[in-house]
Amino acid sequence: MSANSAARTPLSCTYEGYRQTRFFSSLDGLRCLSILAVVWSHAGVPIPGVRITLQGHLGVELFFAISGFLITTLLLREREESGRISLAAFYARRSLRIFPLYYTIVVLYVVVVFALERKTASGQNFFSNLPYFLTYTSNWFVPLDGRVIFYFAWSLATEEQFYLVWPTVEKLLRGWRPVALVIALLILRSAVAAAVSSGQLPRDHLGVIAILSINPALLGGVIMAHALHDRRTFELVQYVLGAKWAAPLMLIVLLLATQLADSLGWVWISMVLVVGAVVISESNGLGAVLRWRPIAHIGLVSYGVYLMHMLSYNAMKQLLPIFGITNPHALFPATVIAATFAATVSYWYYESFFLRLKRAYARSSTRHPTAAEPIKSTPPT
Repeated sequence: MSANSAARTPLSCTYEGYRQTRFFSSLDGLRCLSILAVVWSHAGVPIPGVRITLQGHLGVELFFAISGFLITTLLLREREESGRISLAAFYARRSLRIFPLYYTIVVLYVVVVFALERKTASGQNFFSNLPYFLTYTSNWFVPLDGRVIFYFAWSLATEEQFYLVWPTVEKLLRGWRPVALVIALLILRSAVAAAVSSGQLPRDHLGVIAILSINPALLGGVIMAHALHDRRTFELVQYVLGAKWAAPLMLIVLLLATQLADSLGWVWISMVLVVGAVVISESNGLGAVLRWRPIAHIGLVSYGVYLMHMLSYNAMKQLLPIFGITNPHALFPATVIAATFAATVSYWYYESFFLRLKRAYARSSTRHPTAAEPIKSTPPT
């Protein structure tokens, strides 16, 4: 965050202060925590008695909560200020942010897999799955059984499908109607999941897969955006999340939830509460840590880190032994450093060109430099 951004950011935990905040300065820090959890789950070494390695992939879910909140807030503020939501401008902004790097990495994977693995079963499956990667439908059509190259595309597909549908919902439905729809979707998803678990519905039916791909953290972010946008519900949320200790407490609750068996529902809820606690006031109790420059920077380039972390991991796995480094614990920091370096170069010398074009379509008063809305952030495992 620049000094100018910090200077113009209101610090009071009031409705007026929240509505005047044009840059939620703690969100990049949350993205950093999210991507570090994802990388750890892939490159880290298990810690006895701690489920963080197995649960690190849930960092993707935190990306989703951020995305649902920020995208919805941008849409709500745009309509309030201009009287309308421009779908054309929204899709132009999202396309310029997401597609250039994503499709560049897909091409890179095609080259690498063709050169190194075209004769293996995994390599052949990659090329069979390529149409789904290219169309953001891999979460519906690519089973994550065994080794699946580029499997983390499922999360990017989940976000893209949200971007495709939700702006139209917000454009057509006013007031609390979108929240009512979210609640209905969550109930439907829960009922389908229960029916699948009991054997009443087939897990591999496309309709079932599509419903279960609806992500509760994304929808929870939508609810939080509406709750904070309305003065009456903002004041209610403020009682719970407005205190300086609320953000650290919600983060502790989230970490504890990840360690409990069958607690995914609580994980989703606590992630949404963490997001709410760090945006409701810029002076939240985690702000100093989340705005620390190294953490904020990793969050800033987290989309690139996510897309390149598996390439970086495999590269480090081959390179470290050459330099005599055989300790398995070294893979995690080496992967983070390599992926962050690659993502930083990409951000400043490649993505920045498209981000400059993206500003021409910026209409909302809620800005988030660079990743400008959520990442894909995103994105995942």
